Amino acid sequence: MSNVIVVEITGNHRSGTAAKSGKPYCMFEAYAHLPNIPYPQRCSFYAETPQQVPRPGKYECDVIAQVRDDRLMFEVDPRQGRLLASANKTA
Repeated sequence: MSNVIVVEITGNHRSGTAAKSGKPYCMFEAYAHLPNIPYPQRCSFYAETPQQVPRPGKYECDVIAQVRDDRLMFEVDPRQGRLLASANKTA
């Protein structure tokens, strides 16, 4: 298994205030390109503010493995990802 995956940020996001805590939040939409899965999978990620949402594009993101409450978990943070060069760019 690779230690990185590609996450494609769409640019769509929504912001609001959490009903329970009263704190602001921002969720942004993306598609994760997972190994051995033929189509990208839609997912959403958290950002504290809309300014933290990465600009649209494909990002190479590190997969972070950890154990929480005796459960193995894998996380990805596209805000820390590396923007991939577009294949459609012209010289």
